[in-house]
Amino acid sequence: MMAFLAKHPARNILLTLVGLALFWALINAPVMLTLWRHGFDDGTYSHSYLIPFIFVYLLVVLARRGELQPRQSVYLPAVLAFIICAVGFYFALTAQLSLLYWTFSLLLLASACWIVVHYTLGLAYAIGFLLFMYPMWGALQYVLQHLSVFAVMNLMNLTGIPTYVEETSVMIPEGTFVIAGGCSGLRYFIVSLAIGSMFVFLNLRNRVSVVKFMALAIIGALITNWIRIVALVLIGHFTEMQSDLMHDHNNFGWYIYAPFIILLFWYGEKLIKQEPADVLQKQEEAAALKTYRQYTPNAIIACCLIVLSSSVLQLNVLTSPIDTDNCNQYQLESEYAPYLPYGPTICTMQQRAGGIAYHTLSALYNGDDPDGKPTQYQVHLAPESWQELRRLENGSWTIRIFRNGREQHFIAYSYITPTEQVASETAMKKARISSALKGERRSGLLWAHAQCPNNCDAVIQQWPAVSQAFSFQQF
Repeated sequence: MMAFLAKHPARNILLTLVGLALFWALINAPVMLTLWRHGFDDGTYSHSYLIPFIFVYLLVVLARRGELQPRQSVYLPAVLAFIICAVGFYFALTAQLSLLYWTFSLLLLASACWIVVHYTLGLAYAIGFLLFMYPMWGALQYVLQHLSVFAVMNLMNLTGIPTYVEETSVMIPEGTFVIAGGCSGLRYFIVSLAIGSMFVFLNLRNRVSVVKFMALAIIGALITNWIRIVALVLIGHFTEMQSDLMHDHNNFGWYIYAPFIILLFWYGEKLIKQEPADVLQKQEEAAALKTYRQYTPNAIIACCLIVLSSSVLQLNVLTSPIDTDNCNQYQLESEYAPYLPYGPTICTMQQRAGGIAYHTLSALYNGDDPDGKPTQYQVHLAPESWQELRRLENGSWTIRIFRNGREQHFIAYSYITPTEQVASETAMKKARISSALKGERRSGLLWAHAQCPNNCDAVIQQWPAVSQAFSFQQF
């Protein structure tokens, strides 16, 4: 690596792209923070720490192959592509649509690199490889989870152990196993896809070999997970659920997955021998003799465009403050207070109606944190230990009735923007999109709690009138 940086003629363009990527990450720190919260700091995406280093390594490989060819003039289609992506990024960030602003953030990096160097499939792959650290693969979890249930059900039929499967639960005489989302095999699927695609990128050119290798990588990852689940069920059966693995089996699957990876690479080495001899070596030798003349204004243009489109600029300069002059603070009991992460402005009151005491709350977000929204998946509007009895929508409010021991609790909530008030998360997402078209990123939550005297029917009936009479801090 050091020899490459010292002597190779492509070292300057390589350092330019690495610096551009680092600048892009720093200038979009708020978006990178969301990746840290939901990607790096999560068991499913624990491989994310390696992805930036692999990205740099892939750029080094491209440089050695001569695939990083600097442009000699301003390339307007690349500039136009960046501007289009910047507009999409602004809209997605304003509407706080996570999957959309993650996607556009990466497209901005790709467009910036396209301004500096000529487009190649290798460069597209290197930038696309960063997707493996983005926490956007959860959409596959449901499919993989139910595929695992189906596979385990059929595998258990071969064991002769009485097995009953209901939804995601696998029941044997000794106990019940739940194939939860974490047991879907998503982490093995992602790792296999990443390792497999990188092996193909570095070593294989024959299309048939590529298909064979990737098929083995993906199917093998799924089968590994199914074997892991069946093995746990069998261990539970033979130990009568007394094994320590019944309580902690996070690492158990990797002991099964590691031998599969060894087998995968062994098969990959066999496929490499079928490749045309020395093609990549000749490509690298030719690249080492090239002369690279870099057009510096392109790098400057790319950096300026990154600054103008940055999430730091959008979230710190183009954000309206929350007016807290009339914000009251009443101490809510921690037992029933909602969990609202990422720093909203919270105003609380105790109000009475019909002889019942209501604890009311307004949580107002000014949009300076991409995760700061009332529909964020980590928000909990009622204690998770409470049993939900009923849920209904009443106008712009959602009403939920809970049981905690012998007590019944009434909780009502509504989502707000400066111009709309809606009952559901789906309607709130539509409202945020509508607000984003006007450049408005503020959102909030109105919440109320009451302990019902007997059942909550009377409280539900009087709520439309009560909600109109109550005072809530709004925009």
